[in-house]
Amino acid sequence: MNPQRRPQLRSRTSDSSSVSSTPPLIHRTRADSTATDTPTLTDIVGGSMDYRDSLPTYSTPPRSSASPRRPLIEFVKNEWRTDPRDAYSPAGNHEPDWLSMMKAPRFRRHAIVYVLILSTCWMAYKWWLRPMWIEDVALTKSLDEKQRMKKGWFGINMRPAFTDMVHLKTLDKGLVPQSGKEVGNQRLIIVGDVHGCRDELIALLDKVSFKPLSDHLILTGDVIAKGPDSGGVIDLARQMGASCVRGNHEDRILLAHRSLRSASMPLQGPNEDPHSADDDMGEESFSHGDYKDRTLAKELTEKQIEWLEACPVILRVGEIEGMGELLVVHAGLVPGVDLERQDPFHVMNMRTIDLDTHVPSEGRDGGVAWTKLWSKYQKRLPKSERTTIVYGHDSRVGLHIKKYTKGLDSGCVKGGKLTALVVEGGRKGARQRLVSVDCKDYRRRNKGKGKGD
Repeated sequence: MNPQRRPQLRSRTSDSSSVSSTPPLIHRTRADSTATDTPTLTDIVGGSMDYRDSLPTYSTPPRSSASPRRPLIEFVKNEWRTDPRDAYSPAGNHEPDWLSMMKAPRFRRHAIVYVLILSTCWMAYKWWLRPMWIEDVALTKSLDEKQRMKKGWFGINMRPAFTDMVHLKTLDKGLVPQSGKEVGNQRLIIVGDVHGCRDELIALLDKVSFKPLSDHLILTGDVIAKGPDSGGVIDLARQMGASCVRGNHEDRILLAHRSLRSASMPLQGPNEDPHSADDDMGEESFSHGDYKDRTLAKELTEKQIEWLEACPVILRVGEIEGMGELLVVHAGLVPGVDLERQDPFHVMNMRTIDLDTHVPSEGRDGGVAWTKLWSKYQKRLPKSERTTIVYGHDSRVGLHIKKYTKGLDSGCVKGGKLTALVVEGGRKGARQRLVSVDCKDYRRRNKGKGKGD
């Protein structure tokens, strides 16, 4: 080692010894707690002592051999050790494990959730799934061919011929929208019950951007009556070149018009209100005795009457891709019965159907909705033989759109909406959309209106 550097080292050693002479915080060296001599630089350089022995060390006070070690758990202050609710009871006095588990908050929360889930499932089964299943079984049974032979279905016998009405008409094929490669710009605008609401019909045609050269308007019956301008609606339909079907109100007005021209027309009763809904005198020529029908029949011109008489009971539109054969009627059809055998009165008035006999009814009780049986019947047929019906008539049910039945009567004359089904061709099948406009409520102006929708 270079002797010239020793004085500097000594000075550092002296500094370090001065620092190390300060009393330690807890205990000093590791060898002897009573030693006070500080090793010199000569001892360290000479190799007689390791320099690390000169560094001060600190340690915790030694434990007394008399005090045993305590486990760490003894230093944890847990409340459960002092909580009497969690204290262990001697044998014979503690609760069963299952009772303790049931009292646990988590168990109670889970139990409440499970009870709610089970209750919901039970109510859904009782009030939705089970009735739907029972109805589906009844519909399936009612379409069994064995029942047809055993009980006989409505429509299997010949019906009488009606010479005073057009029963069935087929729409011009050039008016039917085409799909696929032959897609064109033709559209069908099928409108629900207008009931004399001319302004609303104009607003609806404006909303769908009606084009007389490429669009064709079809009315589902009940074009007239109840509303403010029945004659105006007929004139607008004639101007648009529209097609229509005969509804129950058209049928009544035409019967009233025919009775007005009859030589044996009964006279009005002397004490009857001509604006009343019912005829208390019971004239033989009027099944409903509604003088308002006669009043409206007198207001219509001969051309308007002729247009109504040309409206068929059933309008066969034709094949439309994605819809099958499309038919338009006012109220409904009986499944499994040829169109030529359908009863005109029920086609214009039916709402329900008996599942055993398939006899339709204009009432709402005693049967199921005819649309359910029709849809069930279509699903049993090959796709190429299925038929879709567009109808009106039932404003109480309102807009009712299903795959094979599309009800468009949305209660316009009662302040509801006037709805149109727009059918147009497309590359991958016909496209369908619904368009509606709001209507005024005309019931206050027609307090003496007739029966029926």
